[in-house]
Amino acid sequence: MVNRFLLIIFFIIFISSCSSVQKSELNEAENLKAKKYLALVSEISNSSPGTISSSFTADGNNGEKKFRVEGKIAFDKRGYYKIIISDYVFQSPVVEAYRDLDLLYFYYPAEKQLLIDDVKKIDLSSYTGFKADYKMIYTLFTGGIPLLEKYKIYKFLYDEKEKGYYLIVENDDYYENIFFREEIPEKILFIHKLSRDKAEIYLKSEIKNGKSIFFKSYKIVIPSANTGINISFVKPVLNSAVTVDKLNREKLSKKTGIIKIN
Repeated sequence: MVNRFLLIIFFIIFISSCSSVQKSELNEAENLKAKKYLALVSEISNSSPGTISSSFTADGNNGEKKFRVEGKIAFDKRGYYKIIISDYVFQSPVVEAYRDLDLLYFYYPAEKQLLIDDVKKIDLSSYTGFKADYKMIYTLFTGGIPLLEKYKIYKFLYDEKEKGYYLIVENDDYYENIFFREEIPEKILFIHKLSRDKAEIYLKSEIKNGKSIFFKSYKIVIPSANTGINISFVKPVLNSAVTVDKLNREKLSKKTGIIKIN
């Protein structure tokens, strides 16, 4: 269903794999540099914006089907956000997503349907049809750099041609490869060790506010699914006072179906 696919725009990191990397031990110098760049990742995530306010556009393809939408986001790091995604041509709301501390709401106006979920229990595959990790996606789109859980350093490489560093970490199931240029992440590759699919994430046009970094442009490419998404934030405002409207259930149509997922 189109509405379900549009939700993927903000909730998608597909699991991926690669069988071409050979195991090797890091020498002491490489290990020290890898730890330095891991510290940079932690610093970026720990200093992520306290608030974000922005409009955005998103376009891409899912197989042969193309889409284009626009929307607005208001985000408060203390546990609140509101995202409205609208049809680009008709300007009609397609989905409204809210976070109110541990509660998540997804309201589909055309379908008159409200889904209620729990931030600690949500399974994004039930929304997108693909396995995904809410915490990692939340980190990515709120000014942080997602890292695999229970990771260990796998490799640290310098690319002479690209003039940048590749930090590769792994856990039991995945590889994650982060490319840095001048200590700023530019590309992330997620790798699943068995499936041989991959997800490429490109980060562009960073802006800074104090220690906070936010990327105005994200590109996600899923080759195995023939899927690509481009998201562009328009004049995002960071770390300023923002009001995050909560879902007003009393204003919903009486015909609205309410489904509690968790």
